[in-house]
Amino acid sequence: MRINRRSFSIVLASAAALSGVFAHGAQAAATEIVYSTFLDPTNERDPRAAAQTHMIEAFEKANPDIKVKLVVDPTGQTQMRAMRSHADKPDVVRITTNFLREYVATGNVLEIDDLLKRDKIDQTDWLRPLDDNKVDGKLYSLPQDYRIPILIYRKSLLEKAGVTQPPTTWDEACTEGKKANRGSVMGYPVPIGAGGGHGGAEALGEFYLDTMLPGDGGNYFTTSGEIAFPRENFLRAAQTIKDLFGRCGAAPQQSVQMGFNEIHDGLRAGTVAMTLFGLYRFNTIRAQGAGDDLGWAPPTAYTPTGKQTIYGFQLAINRSSKNIEPAWRFVTFMTSPEGQAIQGEGGEVVARASAYKAKYFTKPDAANQLAWAELVKKRGQLVTYSPVQVEFNEIVGEAFQRMILQDGSPEDAYTEVVKNYEEKLARSR
Repeated sequence: MRINRRSFSIVLASAAALSGVFAHGAQAAATEIVYSTFLDPTNERDPRAAAQTHMIEAFEKANPDIKVKLVVDPTGQTQMRAMRSHADKPDVVRITTNFLREYVATGNVLEIDDLLKRDKIDQTDWLRPLDDNKVDGKLYSLPQDYRIPILIYRKSLLEKAGVTQPPTTWDEACTEGKKANRGSVMGYPVPIGAGGGHGGAEALGEFYLDTMLPGDGGNYFTTSGEIAFPRENFLRAAQTIKDLFGRCGAAPQQSVQMGFNEIHDGLRAGTVAMTLFGLYRFNTIRAQGAGDDLGWAPPTAYTPTGKQTIYGFQLAINRSSKNIEPAWRFVTFMTSPEGQAIQGEGGEVVARASAYKAKYFTKPDAANQLAWAELVKKRGQLVTYSPVQVEFNEIVGEAFQRMILQDGSPEDAYTEVVKNYEEKLARSR
């Protein structure tokens, strides 16, 4: 076919225009980053998940060149495997303080000290000092929230049992827990089972061991993972928990298998009268049916004002990611005053201090969060965790279950835990 000069010019012009369209499209195509989190955006009953969705929407609106793909990982085990294998996805992971050292040990978490300095991120605008989050003197993550155990209870169940004040000490928990432990209601169960969380007995670790074993201002583990807590603290903790199931009669022995999920469901359904639990679940349990019958009090301890080990969720970047800069922009937004103000609407005790100036925190709905933030500041303490913390929790959980169900001694449980933990730590190296 013969093409004249005019037709050829039109073809060239059209091709050039089409090429320009494709070039513009390629230039405008958004970079996708993968964010791993346990919060499921389809869970309409969890206000934390709704807040997360709103945060991501706000980020994408402010950063139209970046799109966030959410990967829901309820236990965190999938993202841990990815980090250990140095895969390039996910780009950003949401992890807790008590497992941060374990993640850093993979060698696949990006150190962010230089990025903080480069972008002049305010290192003083935090509920707790940012240095608290360092691992061996280096910063690998930015905090999103802080958590401290609180005593959550059903008001009507305590009133029916004649408990006029929530217990502040373990001696009081023994007495008052027995009063409330009747029929189908468990007075003061302790979650030693594996339901929910990262591996077995995480709830036991988070709400009990992490505070009881180091004690007020004490040590938990050395930076290399050796046990640093005193033997006496372990024996006291073991006896306290055993007594709640035995001598005190505050919980039936069959509840020894309960974990996060079972305690949550029991508080929601009214079959658990009271227990130490996560403040981050309070609003969810209330919204799922407990309503105004759900109450809270400062955490039970050996003294009414005893310290409590706190932790929180951190955002960290995969060192093998091919999208470091977009991932960093996402992390800084999610931990910014703007992002944190949105997160606060989900009921969290957010980490950014200036976020508490947002309008939401002037509303009655935020009163609990403000009180919890004060608890974090006044009674909170941070400890050094083991690089194999998941395994430690599992080892103690199994030893405690045997101690309770077979009427073993705290001394035997201690011997078992030390032996099994030292073997696990040695294998991890």
